Amino acid sequence: MIRRLPLALFLGLALVASAVATAQAQVSIGSGSNITSGGWTITGTDPIEIRWGGELVTAYQTSNDLPKPFFYPLMGPTGENVTRHWPMEEGHETEATDHPHHRSLWFGLGKVNGYDFWHEPASKKPEGYKFGKTVHTGLNGMQIKGSENAIILRTTDDWVTYDEGIKICQDKRTYRLERRDDGTLSIDATITIEASDGDVEILDDKEGAFAMRVMPTLRLEGDHAKGSILNSEGNEGKEAWGKRANWVAYQGVDSKGDKLGIAMFDHPTSFRHPSWWHARHYGLFAVNPFGQGNFDKDAPKDAGNYTIKHGDSITLKYRVLIYPGNADADTLNAEFAKFSETE
Repeated sequence: MIRRLPLALFLGLALVASAVATAQAQVSIGSGSNITSGGWTITGTDPIEIRWGGELVTAYQTSNDLPKPFFYPLMGPTGENVTRHWPMEEGHETEATDHPHHRSLWFGLGKVNGYDFWHEPASKKPEGYKFGKTVHTGLNGMQIKGSENAIILRTTDDWVTYDEGIKICQDKRTYRLERRDDGTLSIDATITIEASDGDVEILDDKEGAFAMRVMPTLRLEGDHAKGSILNSEGNEGKEAWGKRANWVAYQGVDSKGDKLGIAMFDHPTSFRHPSWWHARHYGLFAVNPFGQGNFDKDAPKDAGNYTIKHGDSITLKYRVLIYPGNADADTLNAEFAKFSETE
């Protein structure tokens, strides 16, 4: 005998099944897939291409042939890529070709268990130098929030020795991208480093950690430089380097002369907030909680050392804001306050 379910229970189960199917559609992404919601479209896995209104906003480069995953290009509200093209693309005459490890928007550390996850084999290092490699191991979930004009990507990575492929640790990353009405692009990055395979010893080093290499016109010096630097403590220009701050902003113009700004924020819950900043006049823009001994002349040289014990983890949380125009300190402090309220 077939037993009929009560109508209310049947409808409830149907709604649950529909919700589950919808969630699976959001988080399941395979080769050639195409997921669209609101203005966002996400396609592919290598790279993961992210579009707004059909136009490319960025691509998360995930190939295992690369030394690390990174975002490139990164299109700003004025319609230009806001990071340096090289070494991803050749032939841009206005760009410097120094520091081949500066890949648009990325994360890396210089001294982890004796290996360098900041530089790459193309960098000028002595024979036998120990490089590491950060290997994207897959998407751990994806969600599009049309009501918030936002998308969320969750990824996993293994940190391995470059030549032998020996795993040292792993990380889990959550990226939230939001498009605002004025064209501003907000990227929140939550990066949890897990000591999955033994203790992880991170030594004090100025090389790190969550970083961008900005476009030539946002530099402070150089043939095409028209930029400036300001931090939350009122330090300007080169004086912002090595200082602790809630935020740092590069501001100037794009190649057409349209005003443009990029600010990076350190969340109050992030490891060692407020962090130190490796913000350089030639366009390197990085927040680094492990460089105190290099940045602070009064600190011991090993002040930034930290060991993540086997089974433990640390979490870093940052926001990148790419906006039209130039903002004053009050505006950026208000943005920091809003970011501070997020979980």
